[in-house]
Order: sequence, then C-alpha cells, then structure tokens
Amino acid sequence: MDALFVSVSAASVTGLSSVDFPATFTHFGSTVVMILIQVGGLGIMTLTTLGALLVGRRVGFRDLLAVREELGSIDSPRNTGRLIGQIAGITLLVEAFGAVVLAFGFIRGGLGYGDGLFQAVFHAVMAFCNAGFPNLPDGDLVPYAGDPAVNLALVALIILGGLGFPVLVNLYHYRQARRLTLHSKLVLVTTVVLVLIGVSSVALLEWTNPATLGGNPIGTRLWMALFQGVTPRTAGFSTVDYARMYDSTLLLQIALMFIGAAPTSTGGGVRVTTLALLFLVVLAQARGQEEVSAFGRRVPRQLIQKALVVLTLSALLVFVAALALMVSDGLSLLPAMFEATSAFGTVGLSLNVTPELSTFGKLLVAGVMFLGRIGPITLILALSARQKAKGYVFPQEDIAIG
Repeated sequence: MDALFVSVSAASVTGLSSVDFPATFTHFGSTVVMILIQVGGLGIMTLTTLGALLVGRRVGFRDLLAVREELGSIDSPRNTGRLIGQIAGITLLVEAFGAVVLAFGFIRGGLGYGDGLFQAVFHAVMAFCNAGFPNLPDGDLVPYAGDPAVNLALVALIILGGLGFPVLVNLYHYRQARRLTLHSKLVLVTTVVLVLIGVSSVALLEWTNPATLGGNPIGTRLWMALFQGVTPRTAGFSTVDYARMYDSTLLLQIALMFIGAAPTSTGGGVRVTTLALLFLVVLAQARGQEEVSAFGRRVPRQLIQKALVVLTLSALLVFVAALALMVSDGLSLLPAMFEATSAFGTVGLSLNVTPELSTFGKLLVAGVMFLGRIGPITLILALSARQKAKGYVFPQEDIAIG
C-alpha cells in the first residue's frame, strides 16, 4: 500500500508520502521516485515522443496531435517536435542551474560533496516539477530556513515550473518575437498577484507565532514568509511545521493550493487562468459589457464555460474527498480539507496526517492525486468524446439568477 501510494504521488508530481521518506528510501529508491516525478512533470506523451525523436523513429501525425493537446499548444502539429525539443532543453537547463546553486547551499550546510550533490539534483527536479518529497536527513528544509542560496533556488524553480511550458517557450523566444501571447500575459500577471498575496499573508499572520516565524531573526522570518508564500503553488516543500500554523494561515494556504499553477505546467489545481477568466467575467459584468476581454483580446465564450466546469468539478471533488476522510479516518474539518486540497492540487503539503491514514484513506487520497493530475476537464472530454452531435436546438427561456 505504501509503495502504491508513493508511486502515485510521484507520478502525479504531488509529494505526499505515507512513510518517513528519508528514513525509508535508499538512494536507489529516491532515484526511482525522482525519475517518476520527471516523467510525470514532463508528461507521458511528451516524454515518449521525445524519446522516439532522439532515436530517429518517425512520429505519426496522430501522435503529434496528442502531444499538442497535452502541451496546450496552438501551433501546427508539425511544429510539435521542435516544441518538445525546446521544452526538454529548457527543463534540463533550469534544473541543472538550480542543482548547482542548491549544491552550494547543501554542501556548505554540512551534507558533504557526495550527498550534497545528490540532494541538490533530487531537490532541483522536485522543485521544478512542483513535487514536495523531502529527502534531507532531518526530513524537511527547516535547517535551511535562513539560507539565501537554498531559498532562492527552490523558489525560482517552483515558480518557473508552475508557469507552464507554453509560457516558458514564449519567454524563450521573446527576444526575437517581441510579443507575449494572451495566455502568457494572464499567467504572468496572475502568478505575480498570487505570490504577493501568499507571501504577505504568511508574513502578516505568522510573524509573531513562536511555533513558526516568531522567535527567528528578522532576515530568517522574511525568507520563511517568501518560501511559504510560494510553496503552496503546488510545490509542497516547507521550512516550517505546517501543523503549528494558525488556522487563518492554513485557510489561505488551502485557497492557494486549490488555485494551483498554470495549465500545461508541472503543477496542479484549478489553474491560474481559470481564476483569471472568472475575474474577467466579474469585471465585464460590473462594467455592463457583453464580451469578456483582456489586453486587447476577446476571450471565447467556450473557454469561460470550461473554466466554470473546472471550478465546479474541482470544488465538488475536494468537498467529497474531505467529507470521506472525516468519516473514514475521523479527521476534523481543517485537516481533512487541507489533505484533500493538497492531493487535488498535487501540492504535497500535509498537517502530518498522511502516514496515519487508513487503507481506505490512502486509496482515496491516491485517487484524488491522480484525478488532480489529469485534470477534471480531461476526464469530461474523455467521457464525452463518443457523443454524437444533436441535429436540433431547444427553445430559449430565461431563469432568475441572484
């Protein structure tokens, strides 16, 4: 059961563990988990197509279409092969640079050269793929709460991995194209706003909490606030004990985990573009506008409908999962909501209840992690793929709202 749980958690790039990870897994086991997370982060279709291209095998047009859908690309399928190469290059470059910076911090922190290099590569992959398996001897990153190199490297990797591959490729080509797509603009703006909200909320609510930020030097408190403001964006690392946070802070962390990262990224959640579209809908209604627009571009109505479907199904999934955990494992409301949201958002944060779950609870959380990774909209599209189009429409009639 524990092997199944950790495997699902790794493949869905979550980071929840039903066992003490550093005390249970050897370097070989950690490497297996790291490979699973790298595969889960890049995507199965993307990775298999990349492998076929590397060995010189011809990739069919249908395969390219499938990869294009997985990447959320709007380019021609013939450009998908080049896009995959760019994604692989960006991933390896960012992870390698992050591993170098992390190695400097871990070796200086007393891990030595051999273990320090291994932990640097492991945590670089974890951070960029937005998974949160802690593999350090102490079991967490608390000893490095005030280390600038470790904090900056992990925060940068988490944010870059959460932006999504289309945004990274768009930024990579910005020097030549001098243009950002509407998707990139919405992701970047919403990400900045959510990071500011996360960091400021942790700093304001936990500044005087002696069990978390309080009692540390001001510089360390600032680093801890930055780290915990970014990590609920589906990363799962922590430099504080989440079980000792105030309930008000945990409630905001649940909201950030539910929102998650960008589409076609290594993170989960309902996605930042869903939040951005709903905000634009409210803004358009407040202005009396019939069309939803942003940055001089009109948003198709079908996308707004998809955003509402994603939000509704995701909220229903988290609610049902939390209720089931309360019934099956006797959890109170906040720990159950936190665990269910962390699993759905593929975050990996926990209030130290994951190892204590029953067999049913572990299977339930594993199922939520899987559904959170594939996304509710993917499930709906798969179920409706064989439905035939209707040759008629019903007459229209208004209903009262609000």
